[in-house]
Amino acid sequence: MKLPRDKLKPLDYAVMFGGPIAFLVIFWLGVRLIAGPTPEASPVKKLRDGEIEIGAKMSDVQKELGRPSKVQEMADGSYRLVYTRTVFDPSTKGDSLDEAVIEFTPTGRVARITFDSNTTPPPQTDK
Repeated sequence: MKLPRDKLKPLDYAVMFGGPIAFLVIFWLGVRLIAGPTPEASPVKKLRDGEIEIGAKMSDVQKELGRPSKVQEMADGSYRLVYTRTVFDPSTKGDSLDEAVIEFTPTGRVARITFDSNTTPPPQTDK
């Protein structure tokens, strides 16, 4: 025996489709509140990814990367900006100092970008 079905009303559709959408929106907002925003990449990572090119202006570099760790003025009027970050190195189970040096011409354009990484020695274990 077949029972008669009522025709779906607009409120029924609102609950069927709006409920899951509301759940997903609330879930997404909750995750964002707990986890926070996506962290911005460090200046050294941005430099390694090639976001700054040779010939860029010093003002553009500082706007993109922020304040450097160190600023050195050379005798010929050129500048050197040093950006550093500390990262965990799984091979040594210790911290590694990652450094990027941007050299500018006396006119304020990027002349060269170099990278250096200093790893701390692994911890000594007594056997």
